[in-house]
Amino acid sequence: MSKILIVGNSLAATRAIENIRQKDQESTVTLFCTESFLPYDRFLLPSLVSGQIKETQMHPLAENYFNQYHVEVVANEKLSRVSLRRKHVTTEKKIQINYDQLMIADLGCLMPLSIKGHQRKGIFDCALLSSAKQLIKYLPFVDTVFVMVTNIQGFNMACALHGLGKEVVVISSGASLLHDIFDDETGTLLKQIIEGKGIRVIVESTIEEILGDGEVKAVRLQSGKVIGTQMVIADFMPLDWRLVEQDSGYQKIEDDYFDTKLPLRQSHFGFKVLEGFGMGFTKLSEDGREYLEFDGPQNIFKKIFARGENLIGVVLFNASSHEKRLSKTIMERLSVTGQEEALLGG
Repeated sequence: MSKILIVGNSLAATRAIENIRQKDQESTVTLFCTESFLPYDRFLLPSLVSGQIKETQMHPLAENYFNQYHVEVVANEKLSRVSLRRKHVTTEKKIQINYDQLMIADLGCLMPLSIKGHQRKGIFDCALLSSAKQLIKYLPFVDTVFVMVTNIQGFNMACALHGLGKEVVVISSGASLLHDIFDDETGTLLKQIIEGKGIRVIVESTIEEILGDGEVKAVRLQSGKVIGTQMVIADFMPLDWRLVEQDSGYQKIEDDYFDTKLPLRQSHFGFKVLEGFGMGFTKLSEDGREYLEFDGPQNIFKKIFARGENLIGVVLFNASSHEKRLSKTIMERLSVTGQEEALLGG
């Protein structure tokens, strides 16, 4: 009988549990929760910050979930080391947990920003519930927030904070917003729409230094310009894999939040700033086709991507009535040859 240890707090860990139990009812399974919370849906963190949901709604698991799948849970412990050679993990309290097989969904700890001044008070991430709860407590003392946006999680956080009445500045290293996910045309329009709603956007720039005397007071940009702010939020802080010996012996579980590769899973974005939806391949491939319909006055934007006979991607702004039909067309791999224009207007 094998001892399987799963490390992580995300829903990727629970999917691993379910996959294991479909094939293996005998092995012992232990879940090491890397935060003092049971697994939760990270994509809901902006909704929590905005006040749209309560913390209890972050946890979509049934009360008897871990009993049902015969899983032992270790929580309220911080990971200090993963030894692949000796096949055990060690907590900060020096507790040792042995395993035969190790699966890592996430480590519950992030690499610090490689920006001068990253240790100042008022810097948060979009990845951890513990960080989001601290952010909520800090918000009453904040007028202006700088959000470093590279993915939809960060974009949603910026829109959520705008809805709370904060002055929000979004900064992107690319020439358009979400340039790793969308093409320049889509990203440029997204920038124009949110600027029209009052969110300031700075593109083709990065933060060189976070300024302040203990607490965040301003940021210095790549250009040398200094802009006042009381909070900085990063959405791309990578997991700190330095805790793990760089060797074979474990399987990494792809976590939806940290997996930035296309195709994009069904994703809603924009909160009350705009109704955004994306799915699949949202950039034109060499052997693909794209089709666009745009209503400027209404900020209604529809773009679909096709390859061969199939629809492979969609981006919608303020066109939620098309979402269900187009998603179904992608998921069921329905033939769209000759029907692409009709799909946009249907």
